[in-house]
Amino acid sequence: MTEPTLVPAPPRPDAVSAEEWAENLSEPADYGGEGPDRSREQKAGGPNGEALFRFREVLLQTQDLEWLDKTLAGLTHKALWRNEDTGASISLVRFQKGSGIPSRHSHASNQFMFCLKGRYIYVPTGLTLTEGSFYWNPKGSLHGPTLAEEESILLEVYDGPHYPTQPDWYSSPDDAR
Repeated sequence: MTEPTLVPAPPRPDAVSAEEWAENLSEPADYGGEGPDRSREQKAGGPNGEALFRFREVLLQTQDLEWLDKTLAGLTHKALWRNEDTGASISLVRFQKGSGIPSRHSHASNQFMFCLKGRYIYVPTGLTLTEGSFYWNPKGSLHGPTLAEEESILLEVYDGPHYPTQPDWYSSPDDAR
């Protein structure tokens, strides 16, 4: 695995002192996703010698990010943030019309979704996410299969790891993270 790239400090705003600017970085952490990948400013050693990094405020224009395919047909995503230590993550996920998760399953943490666009249905219960809907699936609760009745874009948040084991609909372990 290659060492993540560091970025130079952005220009200091006039309203912030040089001393504050030099020290205004996060605690060392192991974060992944587009936000962290574009903003690792300093390397710091962790308690066990692992490489951790420090960050400033991060702003992503999500419309400028590429949708990346997952190994489930019709599903793409934009990984915005991930805590590599806990598995917590924030992503945009897009289901093409007619696609969805093919079977019942549960998660190893709480799953939260906010529907930005589309019509996304949990088939057995009929729960339907439409623009502006917020969905919470508590840790361990069985749900699915699902179906996107039209292209659906969801902001998806996990407060820990996604799955207890890799679901069979993914052929890549990275897709289950």
